[in-house]
Amino acid sequence: MKHYFIIAAAAVVAMAACTKVENVASPDKKISFQTATYSTPQSRADTVSVKGEFTSFTSKAFLHADGYEDTTQDFFGANGETISADNASNPTAWTPSHDYYWPKSSESYINFIAWYDKNGDAPTTATETALSWSNYVVATDDNLLYAEEAWRFKDNDHDKYDKDGVTEGVPMLFRHALAKLTIKAAANPIADGNTTWTVQLDTVKLSGVYNTGTLSLTNADPGTANTTVAWSNAAGNVWSSPSNATEITMLERLTSTGNETEPGALTSTPTVMLDGQSVLPQTLGNDHVLTVVYSIYTKYNGTLYSKERLATSVKLTDFSGSISEWGMNKKITYTVNINPQTTVVKIDPAMEDWVEVDAGSADLTN
Repeated sequence: MKHYFIIAAAAVVAMAACTKVENVASPDKKISFQTATYSTPQSRADTVSVKGEFTSFTSKAFLHADGYEDTTQDFFGANGETISADNASNPTAWTPSHDYYWPKSSESYINFIAWYDKNGDAPTTATETALSWSNYVVATDDNLLYAEEAWRFKDNDHDKYDKDGVTEGVPMLFRHALAKLTIKAAANPIADGNTTWTVQLDTVKLSGVYNTGTLSLTNADPGTANTTVAWSNAAGNVWSSPSNATEITMLERLTSTGNETEPGALTSTPTVMLDGQSVLPQTLGNDHVLTVVYSIYTKYNGTLYSKERLATSVKLTDFSGSISEWGMNKKITYTVNINPQTTVVKIDPAMEDWVEVDAGSADLTN
């Protein structure tokens, strides 16, 4: 038996000496992205392509490498990378400015955060667990979005959204961080026998609108691979520390003489006074006041014989069924309807999730 074992061992050694062993490395895999944006926050399935929003965004990537899991490495560098669509009108890929490759170890993973700001303002803080913009001043044409954080990703093998022809990549699901405000005005010309009444707007302005605030978002590792997690905002759906109240003037054409000729009258089709202006998400209070100055022109048999200028100022919080806040990812529309015969002003506020929801109305008398 002893002899047998010596011979067997020798045979194994001989086989090892004659056998060439090769380690074939798997091909490197480039990192790419998928993108989409919520049209409503209630359903993850209710998403649309970001093509109408932007063609590039910024991402930061945090590598936790095998053997160094407790060390966070800035995989895209401290300032992040620009991720761009390969085709603005019909993208087939979203990729960094140069190639980055997935780690080879199955124990390594990368966490991704992303954002887009039309006017180029970088976040004050951008880490794995905190994303913030402090004392951010909202410009009228601003568009600010941030994506759900992508936790513990190891490859591109994901087809979660496929909203614009891109079928694989790290999923980036963006949310709007600002609100949009629209104000319209309408008036039905009234006729009673030979008498007619029409309305002209002279002044439309909204005061008490804060344009500066802070958005502080937090996130937490779910401990599950290939998972996207929405950011949390302690302030709810508005920004904190609103400041710098301003006045939005949409129209101001009062004259001192009062001898201006009759301009084009309002019709039953609402005239847009403010068209989707970006505003800071904020809670509405006593300072948010809409002021409308309008002139009523009265004619008899087509001849103008009377004109009267009236003014109405109302707090936005006074509307029946009023909207209490301008929330993130909300489009808010106020429609002012004026009855020139009774001088009743009716204001219909509505709010939609980038989907129209009727929010009630108010009848105001002078």
